[in-house]
Order: sequence, then structure tokens, then C-alpha cells
Amino acid sequence: MAFTLGLAAACTHAAGSSTGAVTAPTIGGDTAWLGGFVPETLPSPVNTLTDVSCTTARQCWAVGSTVGGAGAPNGAVVLATANAGVTWSNQVIPPEAGYLYRIACTSGRRCAAVGQEAQTSNGQAVALGTDNGGATWALEPVPATVLDITALTCRPQGGCLAVGATPGGTVALSARSPASGWTELGALPAGIAGVTSISCTTAADCWVTGNRQVDSDHVAGAVVLTTDGGTVWATVATPKGLGYLDGVSCQAGPTTGGGALPTTTAPPAPTTTTAPPAPAAPAPTAPAPTAPAPTAPASTAPASTAPPTTAPPAIVGVAGADCVVVGTTGTTLDGTRAGHGVLLDTANGGATWSSPPVPASAAGFTGISCTAPGSCVVVGTTPASSPAAGLIVLSGQSGGPWQRPAVVPSAQSLTAVSCLSDSSCVVVGEAISEHLAGG
Repeated sequence: MAFTLGLAAACTHAAGSSTGAVTAPTIGGDTAWLGGFVPETLPSPVNTLTDVSCTTARQCWAVGSTVGGAGAPNGAVVLATANAGVTWSNQVIPPEAGYLYRIACTSGRRCAAVGQEAQTSNGQAVALGTDNGGATWALEPVPATVLDITALTCRPQGGCLAVGATPGGTVALSARSPASGWTELGALPAGIAGVTSISCTTAADCWVTGNRQVDSDHVAGAVVLTTDGGTVWATVATPKGLGYLDGVSCQAGPTTGGGALPTTTAPPAPTTTTAPPAPAAPAPTAPAPTAPAPTAPASTAPASTAPPTTAPPAIVGVAGADCVVVGTTGTTLDGTRAGHGVLLDTANGGATWSSPPVPASAAGFTGISCTAPGSCVVVGTTPASSPAAGLIVLSGQSGGPWQRPAVVPSAQSLTAVSCLSDSSCVVVGEAISEHLAGG
């Protein structure tokens, strides 16, 4: 039976022992987060939820897949909750949607969802939009060359950015609003594939997680950055040993201290040694006078005013952009639970990285949501040596994030999280959902 786990503060009494329900474990005192986790039931026939987006502490939408029956393939699903994940309801979506990876909502009425069409259709990418809170969802035009869309973000001020796969590589896509048609922007660097997540701090500065193919069976994680809204992209240098990267969450932070971009100072020019003047040679004897040569007319063409051609500066990061990237050291898709969780933190948009400690119980991280620099919730899975389960890692006290993180176990694997504050989060996963409601 599908079920959800709800994270509710003790003051809400969401899992009182008098009812026979499992008492909700509380989060450790080393964190600023409030609450405990309790199970809730998901509507049938939901199989896996892959993403969640909340606009208020109580109102959220999630996407994923359903369980096929009687020989029918799995289908796409959109769920909505008005009580922070305690209960969910199915929303009616166009039948052309076969699988939905991502959803982004900018208000209680406007959402976009992306993925792939049903197996019985053309197998192209699919995008859905609503401007009435999901009462109706409509197909939105997508370029015919796009086969799949796997990453999405929308800004409250308007406009969405997504990343999709084409036969020629990976491209960025834009829409004027969460419920409008999509147009193709720029291509991501050659070799970047398997894009999983996108996060922006401004309309221009956005980061994407994906991977590069190492050989037929292995990949290496990659982070890609644009500073012009998606037309030009560059790969950001990252530490070695990365496998699949599954999430990124960025916030605007201070541009000084650790948030400043590294500076390079050019070495001083070598000192020029002045040679002594050569002795004067005797003046030659003047030759006999000759007829003067005709004088060429002066040129009347205007002097060139074109500026010198210079290459644009290399994209190495963004000052003050605080980003956390999550993933695993596992490099094979079917062996990710044999890896170890990866956390990468940068205060300057990827110019330099640090690696906070990772709990030994984490085989991989699959989703992240940050409410402020250093205040994040990460979800993932446990190692292959233990039964398949999920875990939630919460950043430590605000004075020392990630120093002593709290780890909360879950009954099943988790895939995504959406947080609005230290007391409001909703987590989704494999037939599971969890919510955090502060009291």
C-alpha cells in the first residue's frame, strides 16, 4: 500500500501514540528545523513521486508515475495537497503525458510540469501548464526536436527555464510564463547529458546538474552554468570522484569573503635593459641630385574606429551565489546504492567548492531545498548493504551549517523536497511523501 510520511511539530500531535500510530521521531536539537515524521496514505494508483513544489506552508503539487494494470503501461500523475501533505488528491491531466519528472509552481494558481509523452504517442517531450491551481491542465507547445525535458524552474516574477534532450545534444528551453509555449535557447556544452536539476538566483544566473559519459557503463557528474539566462553555458570545475549528480539549490549571498570570485594577478612585465648607443658612423657622400619622385595623393579613407576583438571572459562562477549540489559517488545507474552520498557547497557560484561531511548511512542524495545560505534539507537513499530505505539530512545550527547534521530515517527511498522555512517542508519519493509543519 502506498503511504506518505508527514513531518509535524510535536505541538500538532500528528502522530499521537494513543491512536496506535508510530510515534513521530523528533529532529535533533543541533538543527534549526522543527517537527517529526509520520506516515500518510497516498491515493491509488500512485507509484513514485519524482518532484514537489510548494507555494505556501500548506499548498503543494507533486508529479510522478502511476502503476499500470491489465497490461497497460505506467502513466503520469499530478497530485495536490491543501494541508501540507497530510492528504493528497489526483488532478486530471491530458492523456498524452506519459511520465512527469519536474514541476514548478509560482503561485496558488500557476504551475508548469514537464516530462515525456506516453509510449503510445510520438515519444516526444511533454509540457503541461495550469493557471487555475490545477483545476485544468493543458498541453503547452514544445519544439518537435525535443525528446524529453528533465529539469525545470520558474520565477515568481514570471518566466520559466527548462533543460531537455534532443538528437543533437542537450538544450535549454524558455517560456514566458508557466502556462505558455516553449522555445529553444542555447545548447549546453557537448557531452552533457542526463540533466536532473536546475536552480537560478536571478533571471540570468542558473546552475544545472548532469553528467558526462565516461564509457558505455559509467558517468561522471558535471555542473553547468549560464550567466545570460540560458543562451551560453559553460561547465564549472568540480572536485574529482563524482558520480550521478541529482540536485542543486542556489541562493543569493554576500559577494565578499568566501563569496568573492578568485582573483588572478598578472606577473609584472620584465624590465627592459637599455643598450648603450652605437657609435655614430661617418656621414656618406651625398649622391648627385636626381628628379624628385611624384608625390602620391593623400588617402581620404576614414581611419578605422572598430574596437579590437577580444574573447568574452570565461565563466568560472558567480560572486555571492551560495549553491549546494547533491548526488552520489556511484557512477553506474543500477549501482548508485553502492556509492556514497555527495555534498558540494560553494559560496561563489562554483568557482571554489567545499565538501561538508556526509553521514555514512547515505548511499546517494537525490533532492535538495535550501531556504537560505547554509539552511538546507537533503533527501536520498541508504546503502545497498541495508534494506532499501530513505533518509533526510538537515543542516545544523545556523551558526555552523552541516557541522552536526540530523539524519531522519524513512521507510522508502526519497527523491525530492520543497521547503519554504525551517518549519515547512514537504518530501516525496517512492510511493511516499513526508511533510514538515512547525507548531
